[in-house]
Amino acid sequence: MSARKSLAVALATVIAGSALVMTAGPASAEYRSDPDDTTGVTPVVTDLVGVGSDTTQHAIHLIAQAWNADPSHTFKIASYAATEAGHAQLPGNTITLPGGQEIPRPNGSGAGRKTLRLTQDLNGEVDFARSSDSLDVDDVNASLKAIPFALDTVVTAVSNLTVSNAPASLTAQQLVSIYKCESTKWNQVGGTSGDTIKPLAPQSGSGTAKFFKKVLVAANGGTDFSYAGCVTQNDTVQEHDDSLVKSDANAIVPISKGRAELKGGTVRIVGGFAEKRAVYNVVRGLDLSKPNIQAVFGPDGFICSAAANQLIADSGFKQLATEAHGGVCGAGVDSTSNFTLNEPVTTKTAVTATSPAAKAVKVVAKVRGTTAPTGTVSFFEGETAVASDVPLVSGQATLSRSSVTPGSHTYTAVYSPNDSIFLESTGTVKVTVKAPVVKTKPVIGETFPAKVKLKKKVRTAVVKGAVTVKGATGKVTIKKGAKVLRTATLKAGKAAIRLPKLTKGTYKLTIAYAGDAKHLAGTKTFTVKIVK
Repeated sequence: MSARKSLAVALATVIAGSALVMTAGPASAEYRSDPDDTTGVTPVVTDLVGVGSDTTQHAIHLIAQAWNADPSHTFKIASYAATEAGHAQLPGNTITLPGGQEIPRPNGSGAGRKTLRLTQDLNGEVDFARSSDSLDVDDVNASLKAIPFALDTVVTAVSNLTVSNAPASLTAQQLVSIYKCESTKWNQVGGTSGDTIKPLAPQSGSGTAKFFKKVLVAANGGTDFSYAGCVTQNDTVQEHDDSLVKSDANAIVPISKGRAELKGGTVRIVGGFAEKRAVYNVVRGLDLSKPNIQAVFGPDGFICSAAANQLIADSGFKQLATEAHGGVCGAGVDSTSNFTLNEPVTTKTAVTATSPAAKAVKVVAKVRGTTAPTGTVSFFEGETAVASDVPLVSGQATLSRSSVTPGSHTYTAVYSPNDSIFLESTGTVKVTVKAPVVKTKPVIGETFPAKVKLKKKVRTAVVKGAVTVKGATGKVTIKKGAKVLRTATLKAGKAAIRLPKLTKGTYKLTIAYAGDAKHLAGTKTFTVKIVK
């Protein structure tokens, strides 16, 4: 028998116990979808494929859809729900893995983790298992690792569509009495009638069922007990499926608080009993350090980032903080009771731009938040990246470019955090890049007299005149050879100049114009003759 066929047979044997039955009639083996199945993806061997917990299937569905929508990601996430069409599975519901093998759809945390244990030696294509409970002995012995990402609270729920006979609040000890069938009437635990209580427990592969029983055992003084005959725990009780509770005034069931609140008011959460727990994604120990696993589930991965915080909240949970902020999100553990939460920091990226010179542009992105953001900024013009991963320095990243086409340009700065608490942000700016100026030859003129007589009894002459450079600004200098006689600043293209006193003789002088933004530098010579 081939490895694939032996895998399929083994999985069918183990997981069949978790395939739920709603009717007595058989169903053919086929893939039948659920709203929390990842859509738009036919997984290949490089993708991450997940199965398992009903509790977290919606959270991972939202995570997968967001991840898959990003075209920069080189692989996809495919998460298969524990349920079928939002309810318990009919027999024969299968999924097809990237390697081609067809297996029964795993239902629940335990079934998901069993799938990982079976496939790790047979090159199976299940990469992670959603789990609402920590690892058990078999998981630890198989070197599985649980990666926590969110906080959930297990409560009990009763009907809200029909007025329930349950009291407003129940203690853990009262629930022990109910599930041991010692208290069988609602009025024995503070309820509103003497009707018989109908305690329900999710199927045995359910992480919520396992966690709930563990808490009841602790409330029972640490002594384990079996549910008595009044408790219904079988394949008809799909965890978080409200169909057996919402219209029954006497039914009660443990449920994830977050999942219950997403039911739209069909169930009422009973006060009193409320136990916090972490929820996980479980991987093989040898896979924990793989880049794809870390990119999604690791402390610097998407699921622990502030970008995923709202997605996790939308699924009814609270995102855990990473180790850098006192938490455990993304760490490989067996279990955790560290429930430190992530507190995302909203950022704002403000962008300014100037054109300091012809064909040059300078773009400055300033990233701000209630806590100083860290990370990098990438600059784009349209869809084209013009600078990637520019480090933030004192909250600022700068782009300087030359040889830019003159005219209007629009730049977008995208802030990418390197810390899980910061949310991404972007900013956009428009700038007009200066065109090179074609400088013209200056038109230099002067009004100095060509001949000046010495005054009687005075051996020097005073020479006055003006220098003009049409339409120009800047400075003009009058030289005799290399010697500077006078320097003046043009005003409206003209400068009045008085030369130093000159003695008898002929003077060949040079006007030197330094040039400005529109005019080239230039010179002009002229002669002044001093006579008696």
